[in-house]
Amino acid sequence: MRRTTLSQATRIFIFRPIRRLPNASLKERNAMAKHGGNLQAAAERYGVAREKLLDFSANINPLGPPKSVLQAIVNGGESVRHYPDPEATELYRALAQKTGLSSSQLLVGNGAAELLFAIFHALRPQRVGLLQPCFSEYAEAAKAELLTVMARAEKDFLPELSELLDVCAQVDVFVIASPNNPNGRLVPLDWLAQMADVLAMRGAYLVIDEAFLDFLPEQSSLMREHVILLRSLTKFYSIPGLRLGYLVATPALRERIAQELPPWSVNTLAQEAGVAGLQDEEYAERTFAWLNRERPFLEQGLRELGFTVYSGTVNFILFQTELTDLTERLGERGILIRDCADYPGLGAGFYRVAVRTRAENLLLLQKVKEVIACHSCS
Repeated sequence: MRRTTLSQATRIFIFRPIRRLPNASLKERNAMAKHGGNLQAAAERYGVAREKLLDFSANINPLGPPKSVLQAIVNGGESVRHYPDPEATELYRALAQKTGLSSSQLLVGNGAAELLFAIFHALRPQRVGLLQPCFSEYAEAAKAELLTVMARAEKDFLPELSELLDVCAQVDVFVIASPNNPNGRLVPLDWLAQMADVLAMRGAYLVIDEAFLDFLPEQSSLMREHVILLRSLTKFYSIPGLRLGYLVATPALRERIAQELPPWSVNTLAQEAGVAGLQDEEYAERTFAWLNRERPFLEQGLRELGFTVYSGTVNFILFQTELTDLTERLGERGILIRDCADYPGLGAGFYRVAVRTRAENLLLLQKVKEVIACHSCS
């Protein structure tokens, strides 16, 4: 394998030092890492009652939490007077049954974001590789020098394998999402395997964020000694307010990361909800049927409006338009979408929308038509 020196890499890749605000307030940090789903801020900004906002900015299952999950939360209400099970025994048992893995390979946390930060605290890398554009919290959690490979719109956001491998030969950790956010692209499994091989040769690690993989029932994961899989339960089961995620790693690496988590990381209600959701096969089947029906419908509707829609596989869609104020104009109409101008490699005119129900998707398309009509008249 051809190895690239750092001086060579900086001519090939975008090299970005981590943005650090050592004395930043929580509000300043939130402003740096803009995410969807902030209904309170949107209500204040657009003067629309929070309960009347329709949120396409957060990629959450629109079917809502399974009835089994809601019932488990209700049933678990009395138990909040006691501390949570520190071992999350029932949750680990349900995860092991669902994944076919041993509990010693699984680690649960207060959302995948908590686990992401714990991974970096445990590994303490000096250099981290990223595939951009991607979830902003990777860079925030890394606290390291970043070497980035850019996936570009003109190639439908599929990067060059050679560039990925070159960066893997220089970093301590490479973080990559599959499916990726915001474009929804899957990284070929054999590419991930080659990346893991290059990293393992130098004792480095591949972290694969699979937060949205549950929406694709037929997909496989890469499990290797130097690979960490990061997964979320909140998006698929529509419980982001509870915060629940887990990772998959070797037992030794799992224990190393577990040392970075606080006691009682997963609260009682989240544990109860996770167990119920993992056992609800009927809900999963309804979710797959909904997505297979609604994603093509929304994609086609956006294309018919003249937008460029990029290939993806899961419950959100990245598109591009000449309208650079679409977020504001839809916000005034009670519709929230994710403006992607702040993602490296994108810019003004890129937007991401979650796939929702047929009635909601129709309403989105109708409101976009209104915005286009207003632009045409002005």
